[in-house]
Amino acid sequence: MAGWGDVRPRPALAMLVTSMLLCPSLSEAQDMAARATRVPTRPTIDGVLDEPFWATIEPVSAFRQRTPVDGAEASERTEVRIGYDENALYFAMTMFDRDPSAIRRSILQREGRIDKDDRVIIALDTYHDRRNAYIFELNPFGTQGDALISDESMTLSDWNWEGVYESEGRITEDGWVLEVAIPFTTIRFSDDEAPEMGIAFYRSIRRKNEDVFWPHIGQRYSSGISQVSQYATLTGLQNLRQGRHLEVKPFAIAGAQKIGGQEDTDILEDVGLDLKYAVTSNLTLDATLNTDFAQVEADNVEINLTRFNLFFPEKREFFLERAGLFTFGAARETEVFFSRRIGLANEIRGGARLTGQVGPISVGLLSLRTGDAGLPESRVPGAWNSVVRARADVLPRTTVGGIVTSFDQDGRTDRVAGADFLTRFWGSSSLFVWGAKRWDSNLDDGEEGTASGQAELNLRNDLFTGEITHTRIGSNFTPVLGFVPRPDQVRWGGQVGVIPRFESSPWARQLVSVAQANRIEDTSGAKESHLRRWHNMLTFESGDWVMINVTEQFEGLTTPASIQRRTLPVGDYTFRYVDGGFRTNESRTFAVGGNLQAGDFWSGTRTRYRGRFVWKPNQFFTIEPVFDHNRIRMPVEDGNFNTNLVSVTMLAAVSRDLFANALVQWDDISETVQANIRIDWIHTPGSDLFLVLDTGYLTRDLFDPRESRWEKRTGIIKLTYLKAF
Repeated sequence: MAGWGDVRPRPALAMLVTSMLLCPSLSEAQDMAARATRVPTRPTIDGVLDEPFWATIEPVSAFRQRTPVDGAEASERTEVRIGYDENALYFAMTMFDRDPSAIRRSILQREGRIDKDDRVIIALDTYHDRRNAYIFELNPFGTQGDALISDESMTLSDWNWEGVYESEGRITEDGWVLEVAIPFTTIRFSDDEAPEMGIAFYRSIRRKNEDVFWPHIGQRYSSGISQVSQYATLTGLQNLRQGRHLEVKPFAIAGAQKIGGQEDTDILEDVGLDLKYAVTSNLTLDATLNTDFAQVEADNVEINLTRFNLFFPEKREFFLERAGLFTFGAARETEVFFSRRIGLANEIRGGARLTGQVGPISVGLLSLRTGDAGLPESRVPGAWNSVVRARADVLPRTTVGGIVTSFDQDGRTDRVAGADFLTRFWGSSSLFVWGAKRWDSNLDDGEEGTASGQAELNLRNDLFTGEITHTRIGSNFTPVLGFVPRPDQVRWGGQVGVIPRFESSPWARQLVSVAQANRIEDTSGAKESHLRRWHNMLTFESGDWVMINVTEQFEGLTTPASIQRRTLPVGDYTFRYVDGGFRTNESRTFAVGGNLQAGDFWSGTRTRYRGRFVWKPNQFFTIEPVFDHNRIRMPVEDGNFNTNLVSVTMLAAVSRDLFANALVQWDDISETVQANIRIDWIHTPGSDLFLVLDTGYLTRDLFDPRESRWEKRTGIIKLTYLKAF
C-alpha cells in the first residue's frame, strides 16, 4: 500500500473545484450601517467626553461575541460615537466594565504588543472596496498600534506601518474611555462629495479572553478583523478636505562606528529626505533621497539547522506602507518580490514608490537605486531595483493581478513577470493560483527551469479545515529580487483537520487537530522529501494553551549536504520526532512558555529545549528572556555537538512619547554577544529623535591576545521631522 506521503490527487479534483465555484457563496457583506455626524468644533483629545455634541450622537452599541460564544451578546457594553469635520474623523468610545480594577493595561511604547492588554480596533475600508483597510489599535492608555490590510489578509510586517493620529485613554468608575482623532491626511479615500467607507470595531476584554465585534464577524470567517468584505458601511461624510498634497520628512544623523580590526573610527554624518505627494486623491507618490535605516530594530538571531536559507521579515518603514500590495507567490517559499534584497549589501541612494487605486485596480510601482559598495578591487556595482504590481477586483471577493520585477546592474539584467488569481467563497474558503517566469542575462536563451507556479485550494469553516496545494518551482527560478530558498521542486501538499470550539465548557476553549502531508520531487521526477505531521493544540478558557506534534520526515540526498558545517553523505534519511509546548496567558504580570523536541535527526538524534518567560511588573518595564538549546548526535565527523542561544528583550517607557527597547543576544555558533539598544522620543506626531547603540563582542578564544574582541561599536543619533503643506 502506498504511504500517506505518496498519495497523489486524482483528476476528479478539477471537477470538485469547478462544482464548488459554481455553487452560490454563503458569504455576503453585512447589511449594517453607522453614521458619522458633523461636529461644530474639533474635540479636545483628552479622554474626557465633555464636549456637548458627543451626547447628541447616536452610538454604535450592538456588539456581539466572536469568542468564547460566537454570536452571543457581549458580556460588557460598548458605545462608539463617530464625528467628523473637514479635517478629521473623531471617535468617542466608552468600554463599560463592571470591574474597572480588572482592566488590563501594561503597554506604553508604540507598537508594543497591545494584544496583551484590553484593547479596541477601529478598522476603516476607506475606498469601500471590501478588500483593503486601515487598522488603528488602542489600549486604555491610548497607546497606539496600527496596520494595513491588503486583500483581506495581514502579515506581521503589516503591523510595522505607523500612521499619524491622536488618541487618549483613561479608566473611569464605569470602565474605560478613548478619544481618537484620525486626520484625513493619514488615510486615502475617494474624492466623492459624500464618500462611503467600510467600518468595523473590535474590543478585547482580556481577563475574560472575550472578543466582541461590530458588525458581527463570526467564526466562519477565520480572518476576523481582516475580513473586510464583512464590514458595515459608514455614511454621513460630506465635503471632506482631501489629504494634503505634500508631506516632507527630512532627517539628519550623526554618530561614530568602530569596526574590529580597523584602527580608524568612522564618523557618521548624513542628511536625507522622505517625501509623500498626493498625485490624486487615489494615488500617492513616496520618494526617498539618501535613504537611511539606522533606527530599524535588529533581527533576532536564529541558529540554522536546515539545508536552506532562513527568512527574516522586512522592518524598514519605507517598504512597509502598502507592502501587502507587492506580495506575489507563496509566502516564505516562493516570493517573487522580497524587499529585503534591496539595500543591505549596497546602500539605497534614492528612489520612489507610487501606490493607490485606479478605479477597481490597485496599483503599485517601486524603483530604487543602490550605490556602489566595497573597495575598488572588489567593487559591487549599484543597481536599479524595480517592481510593478497591479491587482483588479473583477467579482465580489475575486481578484486577478500581475507583477513585473527588474534588477539592472552594470550590464546584467534579471526580470520576472507573473500573474495571479484569488477568489474567496463559503466564508473562509479560497482558491489561489499564480504563475511566473524569469529572464536572466546570465542564463542562455532557451534555458529550462525558469518558470514557477502554484495552485492552492483551501476549504474552511468553523469546524473543519482542508487544503490541497500543488507547486512547481524551476531549477533556475532564483530571482535576484525574490526569496526562493528551495528551487527545482514539484510539490503536492495538503491537510485535513477539525477545529471544534467548546462554548459550554468551563475550562476548554478550542481544539485544533490537523493531519498535514507533502511530497517533494525534483523537476526530473526523483523524490527528494516528504513530511507527515499530526498537529494538536488545545486552548483553555484561561488563555493558556498546550500543543503536541508527531512528525515523520524523509530527505533524499543525491549530493552531500551541510548542517552547521557537518557534512551529511549521499543517501536516504527517514527520521521521526515528537515535539510539544505550552504557553500561559501573556496578559498576566508573569507568563511562561516552553518547548521540548526529541527524536531522530537525519542519521542521528536531536533533543531541543526552549524556554521563555515574560515579566511585566508595570507599564514602564517589560523583560523577556529566551533560552534555546539543541543537543545533536550524528554518526558523521564532529557530529556530536550542542547549540545554545540566549536572548533578552527589554522594553522601557517613561511615557507614550519616550520609550526604549533593547535586544541582547548570544549564541555559541558565532560566539558573539550582540546588543542593539534603541531609544525613541516622538517629539511631535510623526517625528522622532532616535538614539541607537549597536555592538558585537566576541567571547571565543582569540589566537592573538592583542586582537580586539569588539566586532563593532556603533552609536548614532537620528532626528526626523514631519512637515505637511
